[in-house]
Amino acid sequence: MITPLRNYLFGPILALLLCCATIAQAAEQRPFYDGKTINLIVSTSPGGATDVAGRLVSRYLGKYIPGHPNILAQNMAGAGGIVSANYLANVAKPDGLTILAVNRANYLEQMVGRPEVKLDFRKLNWIGSFNRAPMMITCRKDSGFTTIEALRNAKNPARFGEGGTGSISYTFSNLLGEIFDFKVKHVTGYGSAREIDLGIERGEADCRATTDIALVRPPWPTWAQQGFMAFVVQQGPAKSRLLPPSTPTVYELAPASAKATLSLMDIMVAYTVS
Repeated sequence: MITPLRNYLFGPILALLLCCATIAQAAEQRPFYDGKTINLIVSTSPGGATDVAGRLVSRYLGKYIPGHPNILAQNMAGAGGIVSANYLANVAKPDGLTILAVNRANYLEQMVGRPEVKLDFRKLNWIGSFNRAPMMITCRKDSGFTTIEALRNAKNPARFGEGGTGSISYTFSNLLGEIFDFKVKHVTGYGSAREIDLGIERGEADCRATTDIALVRPPWPTWAQQGFMAFVVQQGPAKSRLLPPSTPTVYELAPASAKATLSLMDIMVAYTVS
């Protein structure tokens, strides 16, 4: 009896087809980020709140992304965060492998038409916010700017150390100057939060508008212990657990005439409340 050739080939062909189908199915099920590395760009120099928070996120974010990619954090400071934002929009490949930890007020630079802004923030894909840090104003105690009244009555305006006009510090100090009717002298150009701290220590600036999370990093615990800085006011409406309980909130001190600016502050300097 002659056995048709197709009987011999059917088994191997079927096995091959099944094998190919299994490989194709496995390839389809393999997560996009499996075996890949995501670059997380931090828009500030090392040491500041954005850097600390961004690097903390980079340590755990991969666990919650299908495929569990590696996360590599890199600093790219400049122009208060605009340099890194321009890079993300215009240089980095749109392949899902580059994300940015950026200043929450950088979009304002676009709104006021800053020529150095080379992107449209509205076209970025926003992942989320790790920010639960309200703002505060704190000044060197020996500067005399220890209260809102002292800032308002000063013969010469307090000098606020800041990174640039797109920084959240610049925005917050201007808003509070409007709410409480005091003048601000902006001392800009610092490359990082730590550089601003050094500027405060050297006497180049009197005050800082920053987040309460600054108190968890050097030199702030030492400053607080030594009474080097006076905590003038905090954003509110709820009081921060990190600041002295006696630190008043903007809402407690603001006059009724400042209601519109308070509403603007809620939008421009928003933070996540748990």
